[in-house]
Amino acid sequence: MPKIISVSGMPVRSTYLPGILFKDDQSYYHAHVPSLDITGYGSTKEAAKDSLLVTMKTYFEKLMQERGLLKDLQELGWMIGPHDIVPPDLLKSGLGGLEKCIENGASVYQIGCRIKWPEGGLFR
Repeated sequence: MPKIISVSGMPVRSTYLPGILFKDDQSYYHAHVPSLDITGYGSTKEAAKDSLLVTMKTYFEKLMQERGLLKDLQELGWMIGPHDIVPPDLLKSGLGGLEKCIENGASVYQIGCRIKWPEGGLFR
């Protein structure tokens, strides 16, 4: 079951974000959410996922405080409507060096998380 990131306030909408987890050539794990271009790192799969969650929480809190979240998401290819917020298609998000990892025989795992959006903050 995906982890849930609750930004703040009462969540009224949520969005599922697919991600990938892979091990690099130096034996570090990377947990990456392409639609946010955010990565967590660690020496184990769990450490990388935990790092990703901390990084995502920091990202959302900082941009919510600065009132720059919607602008940043739009720059990442998100579609922002009056009542909805939709992440970009996974293939359009830019998967960086994923192809190289696969070519080198690295294991790649699918991960995901669900973002719960705060009431009113994004949709007013």
